Amino acid sequence: MSTRIMTLLLAAGLLASCSETNQEVEDTGDVQELASEDTAVMYEDMAARERLTADGLEVKDMGEGFWTGVDVNAPVVENPRITDTDVETRRGQGYDLYTMDERVLFDLDKAQLREGAEDKLRSVAESINEVSPSGPIRIYGHTDSLASASYNEQLAAERANTVRDWFANNTDIDPARMTTHAVGEEQPRATNETARGRQLNRRVAIAVATGDEAQATPAQQQQQMQPQQP
Repeated sequence: MSTRIMTLLLAAGLLASCSETNQEVEDTGDVQELASEDTAVMYEDMAARERLTADGLEVKDMGEGFWTGVDVNAPVVENPRITDTDVETRRGQGYDLYTMDERVLFDLDKAQLREGAEDKLRSVAESINEVSPSGPIRIYGHTDSLASASYNEQLAAERANTVRDWFANNTDIDPARMTTHAVGEEQPRATNETARGRQLNRRVAIAVATGDEAQATPAQQQQQMQPQQP
């Protein structure tokens, strides 16, 4: 499907959506601009995966069921690559989970990395590359419940994206391996009735799939495994 056709389809979808919700659109130029932005994001994601495939590897799709099953209360394990007590490492069946609360990475109500955060993220990246050189990664953004749910979800998304972008720009973790999820206030690990509890809830968690089945495989091997056509 060409980019032009994809853009027109997206534009049609946006027009239908606006009609259903009684929202007015100034003109078709606005719709085309929005559709172009959505198309650009889609092709950026596709390009990231194509870059990894071009290197002879294909990223495994673990499915949403795998990521939903990540247990934030999995057992804490010692991690020789991470000596900083601000980074918590947990290990579940087929994944490792790295968690840092807000004060480690961000200032209150901000999505820009604070001073010293890069050292923490660098140690996490080194550990990820050791335990799972090519496995998929999911970055979760969590908040407390003080603000509105929509605001908290937006802040969670921005923080997760900040971490993803830092990994992509400053480490050798391929962007095609990473996805983000804005959890917001939905999964508190402590009460939101106390300052300490709210601080624990404001966090970023990074899960990496570690099993052999999660590792990227050579594209050529994938092709060889496909049945021959008679």
